[in-house]
Amino acid sequence: MGKKKDRIRIRFIGENSEDVTGSETLIEMPDYQLLLECGLYQSSDAKKDYKTNSKRLDYRPSDIDYIFLNHLHIDHSGKICRLYANGCKARIIAPKGSVDLFKAMCVDSAYIIGKDVEMLARKYGVNAAPIYTEEDVNKTLEYFDEYDFEKTIKLNDSISFRFVPSGHIINSAQLELWLADGNHTSKILYTSDLGNASVKKYYSNTFTPVDHANVVIGECTYGDATRSANMKDHEKDLEKIKSIIETACVQDRHRVLIPIFALDRAQNILTYLYDLFGKDKSFNIPILIDSPLTIQITKLYSNLLEGESLEKFEEVLRWENIKFVKEYEESQSWRSKKDPCVCLSASGFMQAGRSKQWAKALLPDAKNHIIFVGYSSSDSLAGRIKNGKIHKTISIDGKPIPNRCGITNLLSFSSHCQHDGLLSYYSNINAEKICLVHGEMKGKISFAKELQEEISRKNRTSKVVVVNKSCEILL
Repeated sequence: MGKKKDRIRIRFIGENSEDVTGSETLIEMPDYQLLLECGLYQSSDAKKDYKTNSKRLDYRPSDIDYIFLNHLHIDHSGKICRLYANGCKARIIAPKGSVDLFKAMCVDSAYIIGKDVEMLARKYGVNAAPIYTEEDVNKTLEYFDEYDFEKTIKLNDSISFRFVPSGHIINSAQLELWLADGNHTSKILYTSDLGNASVKKYYSNTFTPVDHANVVIGECTYGDATRSANMKDHEKDLEKIKSIIETACVQDRHRVLIPIFALDRAQNILTYLYDLFGKDKSFNIPILIDSPLTIQITKLYSNLLEGESLEKFEEVLRWENIKFVKEYEESQSWRSKKDPCVCLSASGFMQAGRSKQWAKALLPDAKNHIIFVGYSSSDSLAGRIKNGKIHKTISIDGKPIPNRCGITNLLSFSSHCQHDGLLSYYSNINAEKICLVHGEMKGKISFAKELQEEISRKNRTSKVVVVNKSCEILL
């Protein structure tokens, strides 16, 4: 496949064109090829994930010149190392403070991929190779270039860019991308994931709106109008967490599990717990961080934060109730001795990691409690536990476990911009096309209709495009 293209073409090749995971968009120019992120597809089915993430690519890795990486969640970054395992030499363009988080996340991802391959061979007889290894991660690190926010950078005569704060997680960005084709320059705004500006959140930058672009490629993870996550919801949810911990741990001397994602959700929930209990000298319940990746990322935060955010984070880490549980034997000990504690453990879907083992220990006892603070698919272990009316017994590692413990599902901790925020932001951008990605198709179609009506109401002319994998945009 040659590089020469007569027009600038945007191709929606990633799973995020039709789903909420697997971000990847290809831009073909006359002399360059660019990727807007390259993330892993993640579901609750390891076999499906491997098949999707290892399928034939829509391009040759050696043809890619630049990869733009807006933030470090694995569904946006986790497939990049596969490209460097297969001859990619592209420069990775990322916001300042990305490389150490990328290494931590992708080394962990390589380990999980290796374990999944072993499971596929054992369970299904699938003779599969890992799509990348830790060695490939280290090779990829050599191609990283980090850039400050809010500075326009000219890579060459055809490509300039700027990172703009997205408010999603630490050092997360929107991308403004200027592409020149002869005397004509087009501007693309790629939002990646946008934060929820209506809820108090720690350790992320402040969302900055962009007011114009020729083409917007915008996420709509929570374009569903029925979903709410505002400050009032958030305050109520914090009250629920406080009440549950006081009842389950302090009064009943039992345990609370909070399944978390290692990057961002863990550090925020830990800080909320400090806000609730950190100044209460009578509160002596241990707060366990039982996840090696979460511990590693939490320590990286001390190097990545600055100013008031760093001061707050260091204050939280001085809380004597926090116990970092790194070794698996120590985790086993905490699970078996049944002392009252609050445990933050990965993963949020509970498909793998120590949260799965904690579920085994806590589910049979009605006085224990699991507090869910993040999205999980309905067919994941977390999803089945949440749906206790149907799933009275949960199978974990082939063993039936009674689903008896208390369950609370809280929605206000989402790091994603919600329906009203998306509608307001996108309808105020002066654009020719707004291409919706990173949303389930049914909700995306519904949101697109609403957005088009709102754009018309504001006397704007932007065309809303519901993309799928066959969709291409010419500039």
